[in-house]
Amino acid sequence: MAVDPMTWLTTSRNLDADLLEFMGIKRVEHGKLGTALAFPYIRDGKPYADKFRGKDKTWSSTSGVTRGLYNSDVLSQMPALPVVITEGEIDCLSVMQAGFERAVSLPDGWTEQGNKTEALVESQAALMAAPFVIVAGDNDAAGESLPRTVANLLDGQDVRYAEWPEGCKDANDVLCKLGEGEVAACLNRASRIDPPGGFITGFSNLPPLSRRRVLSAPHPLVRNRLAFELGAMSVGTGTPGAGKSTFSTWVWDAVTRHERVRVGLLSFETHPHRTRDHLSRLATGRPFDLLSRDERESLLADLDTRFRLVHRTYDKTLHTIGWLEKMVRTLAVRDGCKLICIDPWNELEHLPEPGESLTNYINFALQQIRQWAEKLEVHICVIAHPKKMDFGREPRAPMGYDIADSAAFFNKPSLGFTVHSAKTEAGTPFVEIYTWKVRDAQLYEINKGRSEASFDEQTMGYEDLEI
Repeated sequence: MAVDPMTWLTTSRNLDADLLEFMGIKRVEHGKLGTALAFPYIRDGKPYADKFRGKDKTWSSTSGVTRGLYNSDVLSQMPALPVVITEGEIDCLSVMQAGFERAVSLPDGWTEQGNKTEALVESQAALMAAPFVIVAGDNDAAGESLPRTVANLLDGQDVRYAEWPEGCKDANDVLCKLGEGEVAACLNRASRIDPPGGFITGFSNLPPLSRRRVLSAPHPLVRNRLAFELGAMSVGTGTPGAGKSTFSTWVWDAVTRHERVRVGLLSFETHPHRTRDHLSRLATGRPFDLLSRDERESLLADLDTRFRLVHRTYDKTLHTIGWLEKMVRTLAVRDGCKLICIDPWNELEHLPEPGESLTNYINFALQQIRQWAEKLEVHICVIAHPKKMDFGREPRAPMGYDIADSAAFFNKPSLGFTVHSAKTEAGTPFVEIYTWKVRDAQLYEINKGRSEASFDEQTMGYEDLEI
């Protein structure tokens, strides 16, 4: 900063000096950033951490401390007022200066990954108690997904989103260019994200939606055959023993490494230790039990970053579609999973209504799963067994209409794939990967087709035989 940082806040960012003093913001000499601004984080009236802004938008924070929402104490005050959520401390101050005193900020902004929800989860109860919540994020690619994430976290709450005028990126931009009155006007015009029942817009005033994103990986077997769109559902199948679970675990490992997203696994037929061993072999080439203590700790830290596991309990809980919805919501909202795999479908307890056919029930259930994926902006993959086929001879690869109980397994997903075991004429085993459903070939950049792969039992990995 060429000028004193406090002067910069009042002259360049148009913030009121009395407000800055009230919030405890001050100039400091930082060991790494030099002359910087310190934004104190306060809990129950006492500072517990600082966030520092140096020149050229360089940031640092108190080490070894997990910070909650900035200005979080206001959540226990003025309960009749709405809460405004911003992406930064300066935007939070701008909102407060415009008269919305009950404003908070995410401690470290927001990203397109949508994985910085810890502070929101921590304050969930207080946010739910507000009369309504306004999301006042940034007008950029990252900020697009924040309103929907908050609405999903605060399911049932009146969550609204603010839109900034053309040429303004955030609340402080509006304050600097158009003044406090326009900031207040934008917040007062905030529209509800999920009004009851539905609503109508034009293309020019669509509600906040994340840009369509497709998860994949550079490995040819993934890049050419599979594409997992956020907000959509896929279905995978294969004959018993064909390696559906083994292949899908390999795919999830590749996707989460490449896309830097977290995967949630509901692996009903696979022991967690087997999955852990599989991922160990993919990462190190060795089974988990042969790793040193340090190697195990390093691997587990990495896996905890990239995966979450759902475990069924053995009480009187019925593991129905209603139970599944709760698990999917928790994985998506609390744990930030962007890809969720249900493996296999038949391990759930399916309870059609009296008089309802199994076909109609499955059609309804898959419709629900697709809606969860759309609302939560995640991809849900369902692994389903095919109906009984002729095993008196070499079975053919099952496709979507071969899945047991309903044609909905073909009709509902955006992507459908099959994992099949085969042999060459000489008897050498190999794996066939079929893509039998692609809803949006232009977006996914793949087409229906078939690939051949080899499988390494030691490393539990696959290689494309067609390269």
